Amino acid sequence: FSRGGKVGVDYGTDANNLPSPDQVSDLVKKHNIQYLRIYDSDPKVLKSLSNTGIELMVGVHNDDLSKFQSQSYVDSWVKNSILPYYPATKITDISVGVEVTDSPDAANLAVPAMRNVVSALKKVGLQDRIKVSTPLSFGVLSKSYPPSDGAFDGSHDNVLGPLLDFLEENQSPFMVNLYPFYAIGDSSLDAVLFKSPSSIFVDPNTGFSYKNIFDAQLDAVHFALAKRKSRNIPIIVTETGWPTRGSGRHRLAMASLDNDDDSYASIDNAQTYNTNLIRHVTEGSGTPARPDEELVVYIFSLFNENLKKGPETERNFGLFYPDMRSVYNLVFPGKETGRSWCVASSQASNSALQNALDWACGPGKADCSALQPDQQCFEPNNLVSHASFAFNNYYQKNGLTDQACRFGGTGIVVYNDPSKSITLCRI
Repeated sequence: FSRGGKVGVDYGTDANNLPSPDQVSDLVKKHNIQYLRIYDSDPKVLKSLSNTGIELMVGVHNDDLSKFQSQSYVDSWVKNSILPYYPATKITDISVGVEVTDSPDAANLAVPAMRNVVSALKKVGLQDRIKVSTPLSFGVLSKSYPPSDGAFDGSHDNVLGPLLDFLEENQSPFMVNLYPFYAIGDSSLDAVLFKSPSSIFVDPNTGFSYKNIFDAQLDAVHFALAKRKSRNIPIIVTETGWPTRGSGRHRLAMASLDNDDDSYASIDNAQTYNTNLIRHVTEGSGTPARPDEELVVYIFSLFNENLKKGPETERNFGLFYPDMRSVYNLVFPGKETGRSWCVASSQASNSALQNALDWACGPGKADCSALQPDQQCFEPNNLVSHASFAFNNYYQKNGLTDQACRFGGTGIVVYNDPSKSITLCRI
């Protein structure tokens, strides 16, 4: 990355149909995924990533935190689960537990376990090379709007107090999971998908202008840390993402809307969110409150996981199907040359696409002559193909901006050449 942040992927394995770790290693290298997070310390995974250059965050399950109260156990864990693979496998972080504030049994065990991990790392001289933290849910905040009013929920002080002390002592990052998908009920879809062409609100206390919900949520965490005199602790977003299908409304999501999850949990929206997220992170613009801060974000998740509990959306966050086919095109930094195209959404209604096509070829002044019968791009003669051609012609002529690819919500910006994945005529 030239100046921007880092984008990794969460590699969850709550499924019974996933490819082997060696196959996964080849897959992530092929797609230029340079940062990976696993939720355990599976030796097959650690071995498969040896000498790949991929930076890895390993994890400790909540169910194992009771064992990690023993220093001798943790010393043995580091000796057997970390040292045999390091440094050939570039282990950079250890996440101890997951969203422990949501689990009374795990909450009080996390920080003592983290201290034991650091002690074990010190014994082998790795305390400065491998950082230790624990990912919390965004629900650890009692208030997040406006961002400058961001504050931690006092009911979690038994965890937060010792945790923030630990992070400062060890120069470790604060880890948090952010899912703007679950904020659609309070925000417009465009604001959540990084598609708002202008400010969606101005924080009345700071004057900072926000164009997307991700920045607003992340700054709320920044301000909450500042209120705890922990302003200088860096933040890693250990999970964010978007489901491609499913129903089963999350209790915090879309409560004020008449539509159900199905209209939002879609391939198009997932591709739009994650594509725009990657661009936002790697452009290096930070957030309104921290414009110079490097963003570090992990996208959930590598695969659809068929054994995850909860609503169907939980099982459909994957970038890949278990057979390693891409659910949708997503380009990680360095994979392409930075080019972009505008194509028609396959999930848009025919009437909406036709109206957008008519506008692009009429008032929009796109050159649609090649779409006439007997011309180069008349075939394939279908609405999505014709609309994609017209949309892209308009988009290329009008600055390659998100606004130039809106078409009433029927256009999508993509960063892989669409002629390689869909039939789009190229002249």
